[in-house]
Amino acid sequence: MNVKHRTPQAAALVLLAALLVSGAGVRAEDLVVLNEPASQPATRPAAAPTSRPTTQPTSQPTTQCASPDTLEGCDDAFRRGQYEPALCGYRKLVESPASAVPAAIGLSRALRMTGEYEDARDALLRVEEQAKGDPQWHVAMADALAVVGQYDDALAHAVQAAELRPLWATAILLRGRLLETVGRKDDALAVYREVADVIDRGAYLKDASETLAIGQIMDREAQLKGRKASQSADNILNNYLVAAYRLDGRMWEAHLATGFFALSKHRPKTAADEFQKALALNANLPDAHVGLGMVQLSGWNFEAGIAAADKALAVNPRHADALLLKAVCSMQWRKYEEVPPLVEQVLAFNPHHLEALATMAAAYTRMYAPDKAQPFLDRAEAVCPHSADLYDILGQWLSAGRQFEEAEACFLKAVERAPENASPLASLGALYMQTGEEDEARTVLQRAHELDDFRADVINYLNVLAKLDDFAVRETEHFIIKVEPKRDAVLLDQVAEYMEEIHEQIALDYSHEPDEKTIIEILPTQTQFSARLSGRGWIPTVGACTGRVIALAAPDPIGERTPLGTHNWAVVLRHEYTHAVTLSATRNRIPHWFTEACAVWQQPDKRSYQNISVLVNAVRTDHLFKVKDLDWGFIRPKRPGDRHLAYAQSEWILEYLISTQGYGVVTRMLEGFRDGRTQPQVFETILGHTEEEFDTVFAAWARTQVESWGFQPDPPPKVSDAQKLAKDAPDDPNAHAELAIAYYYARNLAAAEASARKALELAEEHPKALAVLATVQQGQKKHDDAIATALRLEAANPESTTAPRVLAQCYLEKKDPESYARAIAALELLKQRLPMEQYAYEQLAMLYTRFGAPEKALPNLIHLHRHTMNDPKYAKQVAEIFRSLGQDDLACKYYREVLYINPYDASVYDALAALYRRQRQYPPAVSAMRSLTLLSPDSSDAWSKYAIIQYHAWKAEGDADGKDDALVQAHAAAAKAVQLDASPQAQRVLQIIEAAMAD
Repeated sequence: MNVKHRTPQAAALVLLAALLVSGAGVRAEDLVVLNEPASQPATRPAAAPTSRPTTQPTSQPTTQCASPDTLEGCDDAFRRGQYEPALCGYRKLVESPASAVPAAIGLSRALRMTGEYEDARDALLRVEEQAKGDPQWHVAMADALAVVGQYDDALAHAVQAAELRPLWATAILLRGRLLETVGRKDDALAVYREVADVIDRGAYLKDASETLAIGQIMDREAQLKGRKASQSADNILNNYLVAAYRLDGRMWEAHLATGFFALSKHRPKTAADEFQKALALNANLPDAHVGLGMVQLSGWNFEAGIAAADKALAVNPRHADALLLKAVCSMQWRKYEEVPPLVEQVLAFNPHHLEALATMAAAYTRMYAPDKAQPFLDRAEAVCPHSADLYDILGQWLSAGRQFEEAEACFLKAVERAPENASPLASLGALYMQTGEEDEARTVLQRAHELDDFRADVINYLNVLAKLDDFAVRETEHFIIKVEPKRDAVLLDQVAEYMEEIHEQIALDYSHEPDEKTIIEILPTQTQFSARLSGRGWIPTVGACTGRVIALAAPDPIGERTPLGTHNWAVVLRHEYTHAVTLSATRNRIPHWFTEACAVWQQPDKRSYQNISVLVNAVRTDHLFKVKDLDWGFIRPKRPGDRHLAYAQSEWILEYLISTQGYGVVTRMLEGFRDGRTQPQVFETILGHTEEEFDTVFAAWARTQVESWGFQPDPPPKVSDAQKLAKDAPDDPNAHAELAIAYYYARNLAAAEASARKALELAEEHPKALAVLATVQQGQKKHDDAIATALRLEAANPESTTAPRVLAQCYLEKKDPESYARAIAALELLKQRLPMEQYAYEQLAMLYTRFGAPEKALPNLIHLHRHTMNDPKYAKQVAEIFRSLGQDDLACKYYREVLYINPYDASVYDALAALYRRQRQYPPAVSAMRSLTLLSPDSSDAWSKYAIIQYHAWKAEGDADGKDDALVQAHAAAAKAVQLDASPQAQRVLQIIEAAMAD
């Protein structure tokens, strides 16, 4: 890699790791001008000593041409990316004493661009005697030596260049960067300060190369001094980096530098634009392709990132940053075994490459092989004894693997070594947010913001922390619950009670209890939830667990706070707490799909109608995930329904494992992952299958499940295949029936009917043909014909699901009393044959309710509620039916389930209080009324009801300790009611309570 660009790219690699693994990617709009407008030079500058001819590039920069015979021609070919002609020309010119030194410099540069690093060094050594007094030769030699890791020798040449040409910004930049590379940060800063004299001279204003170098020096100096980003970024960007390519329109180096600068300031769109501009001048720039790959990878576009790296490697097969970009892609893709071969290619020509050593150590760490990681850490420490980047990179990957304790140690070391660097501080703050150490998070995030006030993730975290300071808190034996008090106080006690109810169940299921109390934070809006979770403004889910912390968006039954609609907070919390338990049980080493499998398995709505549909469709279309790819269905879905399928299939796999190997298999797998075994190892040693073998046996089992649910596991035939079959076998009723099915699914109903009738001519009671014909007739509203055909189908195939469906639909559409009775009979039959489909339950619930048979509607409504738990309507209907039947316990149970979905429904609290009071269960009655006052704090009626319930609770307590507390609270509530509205009722309640207090 070219040392002139090393530090910006290295910083970008560290930043990229931070963006990827900590979830701190910035989605803010990109701006080229950060604060202030750029100043424009008044005149076009003269050519700088190292600049190239100012003629514009041709429209075909990579076209091969004859070898140029002048230095200007070779330089022009090089700048256009025509490296082979440039190399040929330089080699000829090196033979001439008059042009040997500049030709050797050009030859070395072109050889480095194509990865021939040793030859690049040797080309310069050939002219060493002639070039000892040439500062440009020393700069080129420093570049050639640095790219192969000979940093001390490179630094010696950089020093000589500076001595030969004092106050040359290019040499100052090179010396400073080499000093940083070997860990001499203070010396580098002292060198960078020399740029002040260069600026004072003012000569750089007409020299694009010097202008660019000054901008890069100022950026490094600002970062080493810990200067706030906004204080210097606009000046550096507009007055130096952008100004450089305005001085020389062919200077792609300036576009590259601007692109990496934009990446370091969290502006990926601006960076991508600059890299494209560089490629427009020279399509064969490896650095530009790597920069574009970093932008792609920051959006988790792994294939695009790898493709960009491959474009760079096509020009330079040994390009360090391109190889490392591929390694980072593989790391983020969790293909850790692919990383060492890529990094070894870098270390083969530069055994001292710091980022390569750090990446190798990180890869082995993620593979739970610390003994293999340590030698690379030791080597990196030897190269740069004071490197913060080493531990920042390692901390990022440890944090990504939820190895928080080890990651914290790395970040702290990075902060100690580079207190002026915002990256490890921001990463440490994000880690503390994940572990629930919010005071520590606030401290380090404030320090990060003081250094880099362009980081939107840091700002978002700090804003959330400021809001959390005002949250109401309830601490129980195992949980700390926090809610926004103005809108969501009604959730505080309910969540606390519910979580303690489920804690023991889940802990027993997974034979583990977390060591610390789990923190549950319910954020009032989707935006605040997203910011709390990752520093981003939008995450398309309502709940998440980072280990100890569960974050949840508040339910939103009226659609004011989130576009995702409402949700069942109890289901979500049970799901997320299962994550907390299984993550803790495995030391955060559990695969994503397996923790999701355990979490969905715990949900009371795990087999929702939507999940059933998704699974059936995946079996029919052969789209079940391979188990080794299942994690990516969650993390990076490729098709619209992939994420939903990943949840459903993961739980399905767990169900298969339990049904075939017993529940103990779950604990054994958790223990295997806890002990650091890989997924292939767990499958082979615990399940007795390779991943590939497991895919086969699971797919076979899945087909049997689909069939047991009453669904067809095979996809409908293709029209073309069915047409050929019918043509080849014109007298085969099966062939025509299959063609009828194919036409039906292709929405060609006329052809479907014709083929079905043809099949029935050959076999008049053919079940498949009858099914198609009955369905088509029902769709045509030919109810009597459809009924007749469906009855024939029922006789021909007593297990048909089509016959009762068609009969039910036709009878319902007839809308007469006799037909309704027949519809009910057909629906009951359909329910038996398709127990996992919604239609029959919906229709039966509606019919039984309409005709005054609520006790018959009940099982259907309960089934609907169990499979659609994000809508309170079914639970409310069930509760009201049980209430009308006098079954108060069950009514209370389902009213509570209404509140899991809509905790802001005041009528439900009122109903619950009345039911509990009727059963003389005063504590829950008091709780319900207290919730009502939280929802309606200005309602005199609510406070009166609360007061009278407290009064009755006091009377029921007998001689219990603290009995009078209830009376005191009742009096306070009654007084509040009178204060709000001195109605006769409120005053009467107050009088009753005051009389009791007087007695």
